[in-house]
Amino acid sequence: MSRIKLFLGWILAGVRRLRTFSKLQLAGRRVSAGTGLHIGKNVRLWAPDQITIGDNVYIGKEVFIECNCKIGDYSLIANRVAFLGRRDHDFHEIGVPMRFARWIGDRDCSDPERQVEAVVELDCWIGYGSIILTGVTVGRGSVVAAGSVVTRDVKPYAIVAGVPACEVGERMPKEVRAEHEQRIARGEFRMSERGCSYHHVRPGEMQ
Repeated sequence: MSRIKLFLGWILAGVRRLRTFSKLQLAGRRVSAGTGLHIGKNVRLWAPDQITIGDNVYIGKEVFIECNCKIGDYSLIANRVAFLGRRDHDFHEIGVPMRFARWIGDRDCSDPERQVEAVVELDCWIGYGSIILTGVTVGRGSVVAAGSVVTRDVKPYAIVAGVPACEVGERMPKEVRAEHEQRIARGEFRMSERGCSYHHVRPGEMQ
């Protein structure tokens, strides 16, 4: 039985790696990604210009990225998170109904909003069902609670929640943040598609 489970684990890992690879291929030049990326089922990756994803990033099921964005190393994007443009459709045009309003993805669109991006810095957790709007930077080490709508910048190591998201706590005290970051920078971390039990996690030593 253990051999069967081991074999099935390898098969599942292969399927997951293939899904990530195929999703990146379909996204084309608009998406650049580092190593150790996991992409879950039914994920949409689209941007007017560019999506940049760092190393060892987890993107859960049914995540929608539909804007320019950057996701930093070691970040965790939970299921059903959405990255959305703040002003994707021009709702100011007089005499043009919303159904026919200019869209930021149109080839002839010259709206400056086309260049605006959402940024998630390294080591962040974006909780289930959250929405991140363009023009926002989610600071390193921060946590966005499930169901939040992030409309403004999030400070490093803050915990935010709500609609719109407001700070409700901090992930760790300021006194230990430098050590946390140094141990990450000096550590060894490798993901395995076989599951969490197979990840390689070795924080670096302090000097």
